[in-house]
Amino acid sequence: MKTLLTTLLALALFTLLKATAAPVAPQIKVDWPAFLGQHDLVWEQLPRQWNEGAFVGNGQLGMMVYATLKDNRVDFHLGRADVTDHRKAPDRKTSLGVKGASLFWDFPRLDIGRMALRPAGKILDGTMRQDLWNAEITGTITTDLGELKFRAFTPRDRMVQIIQVSSTEKTSDGKPAEWKWDFRPGNPASPRAQTSPKQAADAKYVTNPNPVLSEKDGLPVCVQSLSAGGDFATAWLEKRDSGARASTLFVATANEIPAAGKSAGVAVKEVRDAESAAFDGILSAHRAWWHAFYPKAFLTIPEARMEAFYWIQIYKIAAASREDGPAVDLCGPWFRVTPWPGIWWNLNIQLTYWPVYAGNRLELGKNYLDVVDAHFDELFGGRINHPGLGDWAWAMHNYWWQLRFAGNWPAVHEKWMPKAKAVLAGYLPRLKKNAEGKLELNAMGSPEYHGFKTFPNTNYNLAMLRWLLNALLEADARSGKPADPAATEWKRILAELIPYPVDENGLRIGSDQAVDMSHRHFSHLIGLYPLYQLDPNSAADRDLVVKSVIHWHKIGGGKGLAGYSYTGGTSLYASLGMGDEARGMLHNFLTGNVGISLLLPNTMYAEGGGRNPTIETPLSGASATMDLLLQSWGGRIRVFPAVPSAWKQAAFHQLRAMDGFLVSAARHEGKTQWVSLQSEAGEPCILRVADWKGPLTVSGTRQHDATELAPGEWRIDLKKGEQVLVHPAGMNTQPVIQALPVNPAERNLYGVKKGKQIEQEQTHPEVPLPQ
Repeated sequence: MKTLLTTLLALALFTLLKATAAPVAPQIKVDWPAFLGQHDLVWEQLPRQWNEGAFVGNGQLGMMVYATLKDNRVDFHLGRADVTDHRKAPDRKTSLGVKGASLFWDFPRLDIGRMALRPAGKILDGTMRQDLWNAEITGTITTDLGELKFRAFTPRDRMVQIIQVSSTEKTSDGKPAEWKWDFRPGNPASPRAQTSPKQAADAKYVTNPNPVLSEKDGLPVCVQSLSAGGDFATAWLEKRDSGARASTLFVATANEIPAAGKSAGVAVKEVRDAESAAFDGILSAHRAWWHAFYPKAFLTIPEARMEAFYWIQIYKIAAASREDGPAVDLCGPWFRVTPWPGIWWNLNIQLTYWPVYAGNRLELGKNYLDVVDAHFDELFGGRINHPGLGDWAWAMHNYWWQLRFAGNWPAVHEKWMPKAKAVLAGYLPRLKKNAEGKLELNAMGSPEYHGFKTFPNTNYNLAMLRWLLNALLEADARSGKPADPAATEWKRILAELIPYPVDENGLRIGSDQAVDMSHRHFSHLIGLYPLYQLDPNSAADRDLVVKSVIHWHKIGGGKGLAGYSYTGGTSLYASLGMGDEARGMLHNFLTGNVGISLLLPNTMYAEGGGRNPTIETPLSGASATMDLLLQSWGGRIRVFPAVPSAWKQAAFHQLRAMDGFLVSAARHEGKTQWVSLQSEAGEPCILRVADWKGPLTVSGTRQHDATELAPGEWRIDLKKGEQVLVHPAGMNTQPVIQALPVNPAERNLYGVKKGKQIEQEQTHPEVPLPQ
């Protein structure tokens, strides 16, 4: 008996040592400057327009850099995300009666202007590099008198932008030739008025006063007064380096709306504060923020173009968003004349924020919650009786994802549920019983289909309604309180709701409307992604979605599709575990002009022949890339759920799964080697790795159980704050994260290459200031 007891104790000790001996956190062997440097955007010749430009930003301010050769200048086009024409229609009912009239009001972005760098000589050409790791642009401008070099960046922690210039230009007699700066104010009119002057006249739109150039406290300033009250102002100062042919330009734009007369003083102070500070301190603080930002998560894949594109989008969303800033609109902090100079709620803003969730950048999504919290009554109140109610339901899905990826159930109950109930209340009067006792939806919109017509039982709204009801029931069950009095009614509606309308081609737009034309929006498919109200594990739902996606992309030769038709298609296929099809969709987006849109050399994206930029589509491409590597719908953490068959190797570190899990994993020779799981919220942990079989080894700071629930699926015993390493039993594994090699020929793929510039100007022309 004693021998048996000794043996059992020894076995228990061995098991405990086995559970704790292996490292639970992977080693990170990533040379970040080199890794990101191979994906820097490189211009082998100067960009000639906004669509080709290099960009920096701090989530509020931004600059786009490109040459205007016909005027022999390089433009540093300034933007500030909250500079808007903040008027509202004087008679809302009247303005809504004019097609598009309301959009000339209601906060369209305004053009601040540009700092124009004018060399002494004629610009011949030049090169540029957008340094991702340091978040700065460097460039060389070649003229017939020599060279100018510059560095431009937007410090993360200051509301100022900085451009350093040095020059070797000399006159014909060998004397130094001087460059100069001048400020070119932006047109004070709404961009919609500039692009659609007839509609502006019909809406009785009156342009803001002309900007005024003057001085304040010894600095040049440009003040733009606004008809709705208040102003914004730009101030600048060039600080010449003594004894050197170099200078540093500081430029700040302040927006103190609703106060009038204060913006100029604030802009001057920002410039003076930066000018008087140690430059090295400004630069090191800026770089420190970015150097801490990138390593929060990592991924590497054996496809250089896709990997580069992903990391440029991670840079882009950080340059466009900040925790204490405004929500990201279609332009980000960069300005361009466009008919869409603001936030659109029927897809655009939702896709814009998708990378922050699985990408483990939740701090960049906080301003989305802030804008919904601050303006919920105003924004939703305009939609409760509107056929576009579903857009606001979709807006609440992003809100849900932000909180669920954090594992923050208290905020779900306190902040999300009241809003979700209000949106649900907008649907209830639209429900009616048919002769079979099923609940149908009155005619509502399916975004932009057939010119914003309405249709009964739109699949868009049926999916939104099902998601709202199921999410409310899930949140109610997790509240720790007695069931909500309305829960029984929510269940009844779900049970009685009409099935999704379908035909021989799959999901329809609505009961009386087939998918009968090429159309960019995947609203009729939203029940699968991102809502998961159609079940990827159901054979019938899978067949329905596959048939629907094929028809959607085939009909009309795909001429009406846009870039997000391909990024959305990627995520749809990835949700079904169809990695090769998903990869094909994303590859088509990255390598060609698709439908009515253009993916630009700087990874910006524009529709309307390249004239109308929308930031959401490239960003959703980053999210779609992560969908190949990690998914967490349905209470499961799915690792490598849709990896293309050609990808024998891939790795990621600290991508985020729903319920507050940070996940790392590596794939080698076509097999998943290990998975690391860290719980921030203590939620139930179910891991799915399709290519694993049999028992698992779980290493942690204590003994952890792994209970097999189904083939390839295990429940992992994991408490809040704990981290474990998981791999198949008997596999000798070393948890290391390192970048996959990139062929030298595939480095620095983005930026304008020699002879590859866009031939025609694809921006709206610069409209002269009214006299």
